Amino acid sequence: MSLAHLIDLPDLPENLRLRCRIGSGAAGSCFLATDITDQALALKIVSEKWEERELESIRALRKIPSHPALAQILGSGKLSDGRFYYTMELADNAGTETEYQADTLAYRMKNRVIPLPEILQIISAVASGAEHLHRHGVFHGDIKPENILFVNGSPKLCDFGTLSSGLSGTAGFYPENPVSGADRDCYALGMTLYCAWSGRDASSFPDPPDSYDPKEWRRVRKIYLQACNPAVRHRFSSASALIAALNEAAQPRRHVFTRKRLLITGTLFLLLILFSGVAVLFFRTKEEPLTPQKQQSFSPFFITHNPRDFVTEDNEEEYEARKQQELHEIWRRGSEEWIQKHPKAIKELAEYGVTITLTPDGQLEIHDPEYKENGGIYRTHSDWYFSISGKRYLEVKRWMRKNPGEIEKMKADGITFFPDPKDGLEYTDIRNGLQGVGSLSDLLAYWKDGPLFYLKKKQQP
Repeated sequence: MSLAHLIDLPDLPENLRLRCRIGSGAAGSCFLATDITDQALALKIVSEKWEERELESIRALRKIPSHPALAQILGSGKLSDGRFYYTMELADNAGTETEYQADTLAYRMKNRVIPLPEILQIISAVASGAEHLHRHGVFHGDIKPENILFVNGSPKLCDFGTLSSGLSGTAGFYPENPVSGADRDCYALGMTLYCAWSGRDASSFPDPPDSYDPKEWRRVRKIYLQACNPAVRHRFSSASALIAALNEAAQPRRHVFTRKRLLITGTLFLLLILFSGVAVLFFRTKEEPLTPQKQQSFSPFFITHNPRDFVTEDNEEEYEARKQQELHEIWRRGSEEWIQKHPKAIKELAEYGVTITLTPDGQLEIHDPEYKENGGIYRTHSDWYFSISGKRYLEVKRWMRKNPGEIEKMKADGITFFPDPKDGLEYTDIRNGLQGVGSLSDLLAYWKDGPLFYLKKKQQP
């Protein structure tokens, strides 16, 4: 018996039978259905408001070859009331025989601690699916744990409704300054990696969980920190680069220790040869013995017998902690020096409500009420990356204070922007679905020329 009348649906095609509702949202409702051969599948009925976007995305997806990490679209059509629907592979059942529960990464994260090797394998697999999309000129646009399902145990990306949209996605899973769809997807993959490993949501990024294995943390943190770096130039350049990093992290650690031991052994052997040469030279000479001061200037190498200065498998954690402490001290010295060099910039920023403080780990923490990311807080520890020293950032703040009327006109034209300590400002053209990062002059030129600004800029010698 068809269940269509029980859930207020128009008649379905004769080859489909509804079994139960398995999800719903703004874009539509999803049902478990079976076809004429009793093959279980997922059927999504799209809301009228989202029909054009979903239809465009499905068309784009069906133009490219299939991929094992992309959920397969099985069919599509129109209901008797005109609504668009499509069918796709059904996720494995993580529930009971009588109650279906889709097996997704989000469900697994909620119900158990996923081992790091399994997480790396899952993210690497779906990253290969994203890379396949990018190679064919499209991007997913909404990668997150809820949109990674498992079919016969294999992870697959699903929910392609944002495939062709430039202004969509889930908060926390896309950067404030995406330069491309691929950049956006790589950021989302990095955030998904963080959430799956830490068990936390995106709002906690990049804090580790309360309890964790330091060795695992060192393996995984550099990947999600690079993928979600606020600076575009420091993020992964492609999904293939991200996959390479994931695969490297998945390698057994004994290989790392082997390389490390070989490096240490080779270095010690070289030092032994050089030290022997110095000793021979010393005993051959008839001059008076070298004083400690002369010996220090004579030897081109620092030779130590302190085992703390060598990295082994046994003292790796202690060594890493000590090096991290030394790094924080370097940051602190650089930050303190920056503060001493730029008193005028700091004073002027204070007039705009911007305060700068020194964090315990030696970074500069900027509190700007007009800066969106991280609740108005931005951190940095290097002057070349932090451009407020009388440059773009201050220029934007001054212009904003002097030209409130111009800002309102821009907003009326669909252009929004906010100051950014690392790049001066970031702006978004809502009407044309374009985003940019640059100087104040870039923003004003874009406001004047619209999308033609990029064409003119490209044509400049």
